[in-house]
Amino acid sequence: MNLREIDKKFGTQAKCLSYLEKMRWGKVVKCSYCLSERTHPSKSEEGRHYCYNCKRSFTVFVGTIFEDTRLDLPTWFKIITLMLNNRMGFASKQLASQIGCSLKTAWLTSMKVRCAMIDRDTKLHGVLQMDESYFSASSSKKLKKYADNAPVLSTVTQKRGRGTNKTAVVGIVETGGSVRTKIIDKLTTRNLLGMLKNYVRTDESVLVTDGFRSYAQMDEAIEHVVVKHSERKKGHVNTNTIEGYWSIIKNGIKGNYRSLSKKYLPFYLVQYEYQYNRRNRKVGLFDEFIKNALHDESVMLNYKPIKPPKIIVYGKEPRIKKVVKVIRKRGRPKKVA
Repeated sequence: MNLREIDKKFGTQAKCLSYLEKMRWGKVVKCSYCLSERTHPSKSEEGRHYCYNCKRSFTVFVGTIFEDTRLDLPTWFKIITLMLNNRMGFASKQLASQIGCSLKTAWLTSMKVRCAMIDRDTKLHGVLQMDESYFSASSSKKLKKYADNAPVLSTVTQKRGRGTNKTAVVGIVETGGSVRTKIIDKLTTRNLLGMLKNYVRTDESVLVTDGFRSYAQMDEAIEHVVVKHSERKKGHVNTNTIEGYWSIIKNGIKGNYRSLSKKYLPFYLVQYEYQYNRRNRKVGLFDEFIKNALHDESVMLNYKPIKPPKIIVYGKEPRIKKVVKVIRKRGRPKKVA
């Protein structure tokens, strides 16, 4: 769907509200809090309803990325369309100039759109390729830190490859299918195996990696093939697909964003992942996104995420309790008189 179709189909606030209510509730309006059907439309405000069960007023925005927004819905739909159609990324400043809103509004709205692209349910299977890449900005682009003092990727050293202090991102891709990525600070065998088990159906898959030592114990969880880059030939098993995906992200970041902070990098990775997984889908993409956006809770408050971006994107990782051995001194039992 392009901007012309959006203007024709959703040109007014009333049309957009009707569309959102139909996508969320169907034919019967349900309370956003208690899901009761005993509701009545309010006359004081367009799109507001009253629930006779829990005695609360509500709109279709409650519990979605549209909650507490001051931006009109036709502008929202245009921003969503621009971000869905530009698969190499879309800078907030460019978005603000095309839509005609402030930079802060464009940034916040685009972040909420990226949050609605989070997909934790996709499980990969088949022939898979796994590899890691390292992200930072060009050393010539030494920009100031963001207002929240998050480290800018341009401030790290420019040593390339393993051993650098750049941000490490690990990716798993199906041959001709979907991709999943995750920021992992320490590329240990334990962390990589944890990601593999969360994202992959190991009993239905074959994993291809390079000779990095942290991949050596993948044989314990999945059928594993190691590729030696110095010996690989055309037509043989390789990791070209995941390496091509890294080039898409890095070219997109370099061409569209001046600088990315390490704090918000997970949101941008989600956007590239979402669009790559739907690269062959041309029909129904807008409707699919809206359905997901209407079931996502708002994750941005006062221009800041309510939780750390890593937890929002990847979920809360289970805590591993340390086993502490307590050695008790055995004493002789006291005599009871």
